[in-house]
Amino acid sequence: MALPYFPVEQGDFRLSMGLKPLQDDSWIEVDENYTTETAQRRELLTKQREKVFASTPEAKTAEQEVLRRVLAKLKKDHPNIDTAHHLNDPNPLARAAALVQEDLVIMQEKENGFALTAAAVCFPSAWDLASKVGRTMRQIHDPVPRVNTEIGRSIDLFFNNMKSSKNVQRFNWGLYDSDALFQPSWWRTQQAAPEITQETVGSKIFFRVEKQTLQRLENGRDTLFTIRIFNTPLEEVAIDPNKAAQLSKAIQTMPEDFKGYKSINKYQHLLIPYLEAQAL
Repeated sequence: MALPYFPVEQGDFRLSMGLKPLQDDSWIEVDENYTTETAQRRELLTKQREKVFASTPEAKTAEQEVLRRVLAKLKKDHPNIDTAHHLNDPNPLARAAALVQEDLVIMQEKENGFALTAAAVCFPSAWDLASKVGRTMRQIHDPVPRVNTEIGRSIDLFFNNMKSSKNVQRFNWGLYDSDALFQPSWWRTQQAAPEITQETVGSKIFFRVEKQTLQRLENGRDTLFTIRIFNTPLEEVAIDPNKAAQLSKAIQTMPEDFKGYKSINKYQHLLIPYLEAQAL
């Protein structure tokens, strides 16, 4: 699969919201991995449900609306997909999550901010859904260095002022030593893999991109947050010298606490020489 997105900004690394209008309405994407990824999602929702799914009574109406939106989107853009036989589940959000490659998160307005009230996160990037249920955006971001202090107010303002007619997207990226889609929180605490060396770093490190979209639901305040994962071997990214140079610059200028949170520091001594060589 060709590199679908490369959300690494030119120049020094900086923390930003990076929100842009979702011009093409691509909050659901279907690609050649659809069958295998939705099969994995069904298995996780069935066999490890407590790790990947959460629902609260207050989210019931929003969950039903999300399922309606997913079904309508698939019928419109991908009519060949069989939406009737994917997951026999009483919860509409779980059924919706089994039909797409995106994770689905519902945020609802509370007195102290927008809070996560229901979610199907089958493909987490080293985080734990159970610890996030009922928490506000500020509380969810507490473990992430600098987010609340540097852009927390901007995030709050965005959620308060987001328009129903304007869907948006943003991206996160990281470098991981596995292309597994399901990477729970304990993944971050693992030691560096000994098989990853200067000779193998290009093939064994993966450029992991989260495409995130946000849209208001019918009541004008509840918000659907989608997260789609794309994995690409680092060597396929670095084949472009400009991308290799951009990525090297971003890693070298990233604050140390942020590198630690993203586990990039474990492999920085391998990543920089590799990328610099590819950038020549």
